[in-house]
Amino acid sequence: MRAVIFGAGTHGEAYLSYFRECGINVVGFLDDNVFQLGSSVRGVPILGRFQELPQLITLYGIDAAFCPLGNNKLRCKLLLWAKELGLNIPNFIHPVANASSNAIIAQEGVYILPGTVIWPWSSLGRFVMINANSQVAHHTTLGDGVFLSSGVNCGASITVNDYAYLGMGSTIMTGVNTLGEDCLIGAGAVVIKDVPDGAVVAGVPAKVLKYKDGYNILSDSNINRGGVK
Repeated sequence: MRAVIFGAGTHGEAYLSYFRECGINVVGFLDDNVFQLGSSVRGVPILGRFQELPQLITLYGIDAAFCPLGNNKLRCKLLLWAKELGLNIPNFIHPVANASSNAIIAQEGVYILPGTVIWPWSSLGRFVMINANSQVAHHTTLGDGVFLSSGVNCGASITVNDYAYLGMGSTIMTGVNTLGEDCLIGAGAVVIKDVPDGAVVAGVPAKVLKYKDGYNILSDSNINRGGVK
């Protein structure tokens, strides 16, 4: 495997370390920060901007791409584009993560870091990214492009819809049915009720602070789903 990493920031640098530990050959980074172009990260060159990938594939013999970016929609978009270009977009499950053989894990761009526990009968969609020491309990479903930061505890039988972002140390209690599409759970929040689409919630217990652009409580999905009060 000759892989590139989208994103040459500190998160990408950390992933480089994990990839090297596991014998993955990273030949370069891609990044749109013009001030980084031509430099390197831990000895690995920044080859060019995202848009230059088609030309770089042949030049460097690239056959795989990883994208550990915290922007969920951008991560999904870039990985789908890399796939269209003919690259592999493999999973990366660190050997110290504990993913049950009875969990259903999509085979496209899923990243699970050390210390994470994935219980039996849970389900992970494409492009899910889970940082260290998090937990996904049984019968919980994570949609495409979901991100769990470090130390997240996600209880049982919960549906986490596409692009949801669960901040560091947040807890989603068993008994919650749904976290809405593209919602954002603040660091340390304790969620005890369903969260609407596009809602930004924080606190103990978690409450809605605002909605992202394009979402509001009056949308059909949110009316049907209810939300944190």
